[in-house]
Amino acid sequence: MNLPRELIEAVRRHQVVPFVGAGVSMGVKRELFPSWKQLLEGLAERLEQEALPEPVIAEVRQRIAGGDFLTAAELAFKELGAFRFNRFLRERLRVRRPTDADLSVVRALWALKPEVMLTTNYDDVLLWGREGTEPISNDQEDELHLMDAEASPDTPRLWYLHGTIHRLSTLILGGADYTRLYGDGTQQDGRYSHYTNALVRLRDWIRSKPFLYVGFSFSDPYVIKQLEHVLGITKGRQVPSFALMKKGSIERGALWPRYNIQLIEYEDHGPPLAACLNALARAAFGQPPAPASLDPFAFLSPGPAHPPPQAAPRAPVPSPGPFALESFSLPAQAGPSEPPVSQAEPSVPLDPPHVLRPALEQECARILRSEQRLVLLAPEEGGANSLARRVAAQYGKQVTWLVPPNLPECTETDYCRALAEDAKVTSSDALVAHLRKRAEGLGREHLLVLGCEWGPLGHLDLLGKHLLRLMEGTSTVEFHLLVAGGERMARLLHEAPESSVYKDAPRREVPGFTVDEVRQLLEGVGLNGSQWAGDVHEATGGHLGLLKEALLGAGALDRESVTARLVRSPSVRGALQERLREDERNGYTGRLSCRFVLEELLAGRTVEALEPLDHRTRYPEVRLFFAGLVRGDAQGKTVLRCQAVELVAREVLARDDARA
Repeated sequence: MNLPRELIEAVRRHQVVPFVGAGVSMGVKRELFPSWKQLLEGLAERLEQEALPEPVIAEVRQRIAGGDFLTAAELAFKELGAFRFNRFLRERLRVRRPTDADLSVVRALWALKPEVMLTTNYDDVLLWGREGTEPISNDQEDELHLMDAEASPDTPRLWYLHGTIHRLSTLILGGADYTRLYGDGTQQDGRYSHYTNALVRLRDWIRSKPFLYVGFSFSDPYVIKQLEHVLGITKGRQVPSFALMKKGSIERGALWPRYNIQLIEYEDHGPPLAACLNALARAAFGQPPAPASLDPFAFLSPGPAHPPPQAAPRAPVPSPGPFALESFSLPAQAGPSEPPVSQAEPSVPLDPPHVLRPALEQECARILRSEQRLVLLAPEEGGANSLARRVAAQYGKQVTWLVPPNLPECTETDYCRALAEDAKVTSSDALVAHLRKRAEGLGREHLLVLGCEWGPLGHLDLLGKHLLRLMEGTSTVEFHLLVAGGERMARLLHEAPESSVYKDAPRREVPGFTVDEVRQLLEGVGLNGSQWAGDVHEATGGHLGLLKEALLGAGALDRESVTARLVRSPSVRGALQERLREDERNGYTGRLSCRFVLEELLAGRTVEALEPLDHRTRYPEVRLFFAGLVRGDAQGKTVLRCQAVELVAREVLARDDARA
């Protein structure tokens, strides 16, 4: 078994934060705790037992069948009321420790000696494994503030991020609860201040700490949705996180390129997982690890990491992806001898290596220098941020990055402090002065780069007004503004007032990768671009996120194999399901719904072309485009992104029709 040196060193320094999911609780004893689906099916049964209206029960069951667990829980809560709902949760989740509970995995987690462990579970299982651990919930603001100073390997804290069954008012279960904690980008009234404080603490606290995910099923789109904000906080950091998962649970490429999470596989749940964690603890605190190899791919199984230029397609098992651990198995009699130590997984840039787009980059730079503003629009994970970084490189050090905070309901003060990365900047006026002073100290031309992935839309709108004031004000510096965004920014562009920097700003849609660019990408990582570029391009539709997922996972590169991996991945399925749910929440029906457009395309009928719709998000074709599910073809027609989208759409829509 190989373990990454980065992880071992982080455990030794007590910096690793184990983040524990439902799989750990379910593993202590069969049927002691329900799965998410079983818990909600039990709620549906309780609705029946309480003789509540049949249409409500039917809707709850339909939500469960469709994977919309948050809404199902919300509906059940509204119908049962707080007393009956909480009594049901106590019955299912507040249980005594069985005498025959298998706590080997729990004790192995605590053997890593973390200062703080996080969990989305509600139960006491993690407390069973270590006496004296102090549990903390989101409403305990003083304890959260003192955590840095008081938590230690000898006095650890267990942070119940989604609440504990012993404090029912803290539970994050229904859809509204998740909005309270994580926000939807629109709430700004401060009604849930303790949730905001919890997320502020989480965001600040984990900035330089790697997570170790254990007990999560990342192949489940619901789990990805449940964790997407935490993943969003950690993605893009230089310090990678890690996920321990059963062999074959997910494609390696689904985690690393999107979330900066390195996959470590074990053979099976139970003893093999406990043995893996114990081996990690021994490597960190027992015998010192062996010197790391100079080979940056030393953690891979023997043999070449990639086939030579004229090699046959990669085999699924023996040829791992370029930045992934090979799966391992642990013998039952594993003793105290130390596992081989790998070097840390290389820090892979989110841009594909060795793929230059000089014409596109020069065009963007030309627009900026002539118009002073440019908005890059792309589907999610579609390359807007990558292109922005390349364009910004042409400005050298004369660049300021404006990254809105991932905080719900944040105040103007919080927002400005985060953008300026300076606690003294507490207002929009102070932010303008800060940006001007910084730019004047660097030269006569200065580029501001604004990302739009996070933060309340209201603050983003207000920022547009102050940035216009900055750019039009008296200064020795000529300011240029480059915005990288997607659906949120497209909506702002069309709604911006005259007083906003976004009003009538030049736009450039980031095109998908061409076959030749895919060839360069393949050759940049040592693969046969001439042989596989066409297949990989067709299987991904040239979408940057899908390309990275396909290439950084193990497996053959023919169109059928790449398509099969993408169909199994949570990325395509999750994007499609979330798009349908968004429409339902926003009341889009009939021809205004994404479902209608998908059905028309699957039937071979023509829908509206994207270009004339001008990125207006009221059109379902545009919303599907920003979700990465459709694109414009060479003739300008709107088509499904790739065959993986077609196969997933057929399955999801057919399942919905069967329930109707």
